[in-house]
Amino acid sequence: MTSTMGFCTHQQVESRRRADSGRRPSMAWERTLVASLAVLLGTAGAAPAASDVVVTTTGDRLVGEIKKVEKDVLTFETAYSDSDFKLKWDKIASIQSDRQFLVETFDGRRLSGTLKSDGDKKAAVQVAETSVTLPGISAVQPFERSFMSRFDAGFDLGYSMTRANSAKQLSFGGNLSYRDEQNLDSMFTNLFRSSQENAPDTNRWELGNDFRHLLGERWYVNTTQDFLSSDEQQLRLRTTIGGGGGRYLLRSSSQYLLAGGGLAWTNEQYTDALAPSKDSGEAYAGTEFMTERLKVFDLLTRFTWYPSLTVSGRQRVNYKLDVDFNLPGDWYWRIGLFENYDNRPPAGLSKNDYGWSNAFGLKF
Repeated sequence: MTSTMGFCTHQQVESRRRADSGRRPSMAWERTLVASLAVLLGTAGAAPAASDVVVTTTGDRLVGEIKKVEKDVLTFETAYSDSDFKLKWDKIASIQSDRQFLVETFDGRRLSGTLKSDGDKKAAVQVAETSVTLPGISAVQPFERSFMSRFDAGFDLGYSMTRANSAKQLSFGGNLSYRDEQNLDSMFTNLFRSSQENAPDTNRWELGNDFRHLLGERWYVNTTQDFLSSDEQQLRLRTTIGGGGGRYLLRSSSQYLLAGGGLAWTNEQYTDALAPSKDSGEAYAGTEFMTERLKVFDLLTRFTWYPSLTVSGRQRVNYKLDVDFNLPGDWYWRIGLFENYDNRPPAGLSKNDYGWSNAFGLKF
C-alpha cells in the first residue's frame, strides 16, 4: 500500500491566499442573492389568500376564495379547511369580492366585474354597477382562472352480454369542452362494437367538433366537423365540414336551447366496391337543447337536417339523445340514443343506422 503526502512552499501558500481573498466578494454576493431569493419566495408563499366574503341565510360569514358557482352550488375555499366548502346557492344571502368575475344569468346576460352587495335589495349583488338577484344567477367564474381550468371533460364505458346467442356490445363515449368569455368549443367521440354468434361483427365510430364564437348575448357564428364510420351503412368514412351561425333562444350555463344553420361539404367513401366515393354540397339546419337544472338527471338532445344542394331530392338526418342520471360524486349513468338517416344511399345499402347504449361515466 502506498501513501502520498503533499507539501506546499511559502510561495504557493501566498498565491492561494490571494486567490481566496479575490473570491470572497463573489461568494458574499452569491450568499446575499440566495438570501434575497429565500425572502422573496417566503413572502410569496405567505401572500394572503383572496378575501372574498360570503354570508349565508343563517347569518354565517365566511372569508376566503370564491372558486365557482354552477349547478346551484357555490364552491368556496378557506384557509382554515383542507377541503373546499360546497354550499347550496339558495342558502346564500350575499357575496362580495374585489376580484374580477364572469357572471351569467338565466335570462342570458353575461356580466363582468367585481362583486358588491346591493344594500337596497335582499339576495342581490352588483356586477359592474348592474344589480342582479342571486336566484337569477346561473354561473360565476373568476377571470384569473388558469387556461386548463376552462376545460370540462367526461367519459363513459358500457358493456353488455347475452348468453343465449353470445351477443356482446361494447360502447365508449368521451367529450371535451372549452369555454371562455366569447368562445365555446366542444368535441365528442362515440365508439360502438357489437358481436353475435353466427353473425358478422358490427362497428361504428363518430368524432365531432363544434366551435362557436359569441356575438353579443344571443347570436353566434360556428364551424362544425363530423367524421363517421358505420358498418351498417357500409360507410368507411363520411367527412362533413361546415360553417354557419345561429341564435340561443334560451341561454345560461346550466340550460340552453338554440337553433342554427349553414352550409357544409360532405365526402363519403364506402366499403362496397360498387359504391363510388362522392362529394356533395349541403345546407344544414338544426336545434340543440341541454339542461343540467334537473335534480335527477342531465339531458342533451341534438337534431340536424342536411338537404343536399347538389343531389336532387337527397336528405340526411342526424339525431342524438343522452340522458345522464346523476350518481354520488361526479359519476353518472348514461342512456344514449342515436339515429343516422339517408333517404338516398347507394343502391343496396341501408338507409338507417340507429341504436342505443347504456354506460357508467365520470365528469371532471
